[in-house]
Amino acid sequence: MRIVKCLMWLAATAAVVLCPLLAGGAPAATDSLPPIHLSLEQAIDEALKANPGLKAAGHQSRAAEGDASAASRSRWGGLNAVGSYSYLNDDQIIRPMSSQLLAGGFAGAPWDRSQAHYGVSYDIPLYLGGKLDNQVQIARLEARKSAELLEGSRWQVRFNVVSLYSTAQALDQAAAALDEQIAALTQTKTNLDEMVSLGKRPDVDRLKVVEDLEAAKSDRAGIGADRRRVATLLLSVLGRDPAGDVTLEAQAGSADFQSAVSPASSRQTVESSGAADHSQPSRIGNPRYSRLEVCATNALPPAVTDNSVIRTARLSAEQAARGVKVARSEFLPKVYAGANYLENTGTTIDRNAETWGATVSVSLPLFEWGSRFSKLKAARARQDAATEALRQTQLQTEAAWQDALAKFDAAKTNVDAAQARVAAGTEAARIEQVRYDTGASTIEDLLRARSREEAARAALASARADLVISGARINTIAEKEILP
Repeated sequence: MRIVKCLMWLAATAAVVLCPLLAGGAPAATDSLPPIHLSLEQAIDEALKANPGLKAAGHQSRAAEGDASAASRSRWGGLNAVGSYSYLNDDQIIRPMSSQLLAGGFAGAPWDRSQAHYGVSYDIPLYLGGKLDNQVQIARLEARKSAELLEGSRWQVRFNVVSLYSTAQALDQAAAALDEQIAALTQTKTNLDEMVSLGKRPDVDRLKVVEDLEAAKSDRAGIGADRRRVATLLLSVLGRDPAGDVTLEAQAGSADFQSAVSPASSRQTVESSGAADHSQPSRIGNPRYSRLEVCATNALPPAVTDNSVIRTARLSAEQAARGVKVARSEFLPKVYAGANYLENTGTTIDRNAETWGATVSVSLPLFEWGSRFSKLKAARARQDAATEALRQTQLQTEAAWQDALAKFDAAKTNVDAAQARVAAGTEAARIEQVRYDTGASTIEDLLRARSREEAARAALASARADLVISGARINTIAEKEILP
């Protein structure tokens, strides 16, 4: 039916927009969990603290920071404990020859076939052609990329919560409209049953009401299923058990919405006296609606040039440029320094001899069958790819921004149109009710008017939810609180 067509896209969009941020094991389902009562601000705050995907991004960011710190510390070399044992085919001297050993003669030298050597060594790279420094910078850039990913994920989680919360509100309002229609149709059927039995109305009128009543009940069941799905997704974003349920807090700004959608005059007839009471504030009103409706699109930034997505692509391009420098360093000589202190022991003669030394070594690459040239070529290709990816990201972000601005304008127009549609539908239903009561119109005219009225109310709820979602999308792309 029309109400389902009006709102089904909201529930479907809310489900599609969620990304792997929902990943994470859910607790085991429990029976009859009490509903969770949440405001939008509470839901956002809880999601930013407990969303499993956001926690995973935080762990990845800290891991990248640790890798960068480790890479930076590697330039200072390392101290190692070393040791070896050997059993030889014949006696050998336990330490290198020296003038001191030769002065005592070969017979007095420490010979043994069972030897142990142990001590410490320290090695430090002195010059690697810039390779080590660039590798350190690449690791630091990776840490910054992880931090940007975390920031972008936080804004995406906020958008998911706002989208799901607003969709659930729209579905709640649609369900309320259907409940009122079902109550009105039920009362109408009861009255028609009596009138048909007295011969005042034809039985075909009663059958038509029954048809619309059952169709409304079917739509209500579909809305309930969609509401359950959205609640499940919202609980998943919050890191809660999806088997639970959630109720939305009544918003302080719902009075204007209630006055717009409450067709009290068309529900005061005997045909629909069992309809729901409109004297209570609607649970679906959102104070953000009124603030968003007065926001001008031309007051927003004309473009977005520095959100986390663009910064991440820019960091990737810088990493690729560093990668080219690493590949070039393979053509340059390498200089290392080292020092060691060893205790040399012959296990059978029970004699020790200490040795120490310091070395500086130089390695000059000469020929590796062209592998260094291939690595350099590949690094340059990766740099070109990263540069083009940055440009593509900038274009896509700009396109998404312009699309968000256009949809925000359209959403405000849709809200105005939906409000006018509700007013017209309410008045038309009231007139058709009077005409039917006086015999000037048929039951089909009355049912069509009521259906249009109910569809207009659902469309208004959908349009206002779409307005909030459009505003949240603008904030998400810009990663700033531009709109309330």
